[in-house]
Amino acid sequence: MFHGIYTPIVTPFKRDEAIDYGKMQRNLEKWGKTDLDGIVVLGSNGEFVYLSHEEKLDLVKFTIDHFNRDKKIIVGTTYESTKETIRFSKEVADLGADGVLVLPPHYYKGGMKEALLYQYFIDVAEECPIPLMIYNMPGNTGINLSSSLIAKLSKHPNIVGIKDTSGNIVQLSEIGRDADKDFAVFAGNAGYLLPALTVGARGATLALANILPEDCCRLVALFKEGKIEEAKELQLKILEINHLVTSGFGVPALKVALDLLDYDGGEVRRPLQALSMDKIQLVEDALKRYGAIK
Repeated sequence: MFHGIYTPIVTPFKRDEAIDYGKMQRNLEKWGKTDLDGIVVLGSNGEFVYLSHEEKLDLVKFTIDHFNRDKKIIVGTTYESTKETIRFSKEVADLGADGVLVLPPHYYKGGMKEALLYQYFIDVAEECPIPLMIYNMPGNTGINLSSSLIAKLSKHPNIVGIKDTSGNIVQLSEIGRDADKDFAVFAGNAGYLLPALTVGARGATLALANILPEDCCRLVALFKEGKIEEAKELQLKILEINHLVTSGFGVPALKVALDLLDYDGGEVRRPLQALSMDKIQLVEDALKRYGAIK
């Protein structure tokens, strides 16, 4: 059901930390005209952990109402409890979302053994009225979902894929080998997009696609056309700016890059802090070297 390039969109805030829906609408209109296959609302780049439940619902409804409906919308619905994750998943389904993206519960990570995690995802999938994608984000959760666990979960008819940000190509390969044949493996970072495609990934959910959506889509197209050398050149080219807006400086840098590229990044919500001027300059210089701005 899901394939191609999705981007986990940012949530622009005003100086008073209210959601800036004017900037959000402008971004949605611009992303809707690109080759992106879809977007993810309330992903990590959307600062979802800093939003109230009411804000999340309002943001999802606004996005569905203002985004190109020829493209898909996946919503991050993670809560620590099974009950709340199911409740929120049902709410976004009623609003018109195409799928949900769900992290493992991780606050009590010492008790999050594989049997418990398996049951968590099965319970959510059983009651969720739309398709569920697993979100493996060990860098933030402290939990890595093993390839054997993913393979077992892939057998459930409503668990349709995984966004894997582990960066472990061996693990991605094992998932591709052992999971159900209709299960969609998505890379979770543009830094290893091409390697992921070579071992069977059907697409990716990329922070970088907020700012360089066409290039991310072009890399997939080059791979599908068998133009591997061109795909390799593009993969290597995107590494620097991808690092800065992900593991380097994170969401604040991504919002700066959006502003520089005629999108609207907006402010971050505390406790995140805006980039210092020297770091802003590093982002700008990287975009200039890339050729995205002059």
